[in-house]
Amino acid sequence: MAERFRVVSPHLDDAVLSCGRFALEHRGSRFLTVFAGGPDRIDPLPPFDRASRFFRDGDDVVTARRSEDARACEMLGAVPEHLDFWDGHYRTASYGYSGPSDGAMLEEIVGRLGEVAREDPVDAWLVPLGLGHPDHRLVSDACLSFLERSGDDVYAYADLPYFVEEEADARRRIADLASRGLTLTEVAGWSADASTRVKRDAIRAHRSQRRSLGRRARRAARATERGWAVQVGRA
Repeated sequence: MAERFRVVSPHLDDAVLSCGRFALEHRGSRFLTVFAGGPDRIDPLPPFDRASRFFRDGDDVVTARRSEDARACEMLGAVPEHLDFWDGHYRTASYGYSGPSDGAMLEEIVGRLGEVAREDPVDAWLVPLGLGHPDHRLVSDACLSFLERSGDDVYAYADLPYFVEEEADARRRIADLASRGLTLTEVAGWSADASTRVKRDAIRAHRSQRRSLGRRARRAARATERGWAVQVGRA
């Protein structure tokens, strides 16, 4: 298996939830978060941020969450990378959003992935299957579109905790990718030897998300991380 990976994360905690033990076994990997942007001040807080009981109206939520991500990456031996696409919670006119629509965003993300690849090449990419949340599916589709064109080595990871919560959705997604000519072959022993304790501590570094995630964070910490080698253009 490749040594230096770029792990693509839809949001600022997804890579830690899904690939924390993987990162411990592949230190120096890049954790690239796509939806790591938003307005400088969030006022009023959207329901998700308000439910965290961590932020107040007017807080700079994005900077705080990026700082949490940097701390979690440090604990895992990963390197944080943040793109400026706005999280779905903020992609409305009420927060001053003027970026691409969700329909046009896929190609925008593909373009930014190409820039990142040229600036800092890696041995292989690790991308989400695309489960449970529209942003996850969008990021997965954008990554696979980019990698089909680039020819770079690519693996897919199980989005946690969605994978263990919605197994039928995971099966449908894998079948859908197969219909597009992408063959997924599960890698045996994926991250089997890495520390659950360190991963759990890294998840806790996302302090603002503890209440929102609750038991789902514990489920992700305990769950088996899974990964697939993706072959492009084979039935």
